[in-house]
Amino acid sequence: MLFTGSTELNIDAKGRLSIPSRYRSQLTGNDTSGSQPSSPAWISLPWPDGSIRLYTEPTFEELASSWTDSLTLSEDQAKLRRAIFASAERIEPDSAGRIRVPQKHLDLAAIGSAVVVIGAGSMLEIRDRDTWLAEEQKRFNDLPALIEKTRSSS
Repeated sequence: MLFTGSTELNIDAKGRLSIPSRYRSQLTGNDTSGSQPSSPAWISLPWPDGSIRLYTEPTFEELASSWTDSLTLSEDQAKLRRAIFASAERIEPDSAGRIRVPQKHLDLAAIGSAVVVIGAGSMLEIRDRDTWLAEEQKRFNDLPALIEKTRSSS
């Protein structure tokens, strides 16, 4: 699944965010009887860059299972796993397609109620709207250098 584009939204007073219909329509499938639409749960993960990453539960499970399990993890590997899995929260959407964004995640990422939901490939990101919009021109101008930097590191 490939999420693209962005949508400006607000988190309501109860901490709910409506997943934009453009993304919900990509998720909605039918159950095995073909009669009832279903939408997967989301995994919310605050990130140090000021965002909250949203993965569908199947995508998160797939990415998590790609890590090599071992009884002898290095201390850094163990710290990383603790940080990721302890911070991740499973969120069920309601019948209107809204999720309740954990307040702790909003606080850690310094995100207010005015947000932008961004398609970021296999995940969505929630970002503070004012910060995102203020940096839009810089992101665009930095794109050629970022492309070159990522080419050089591969």
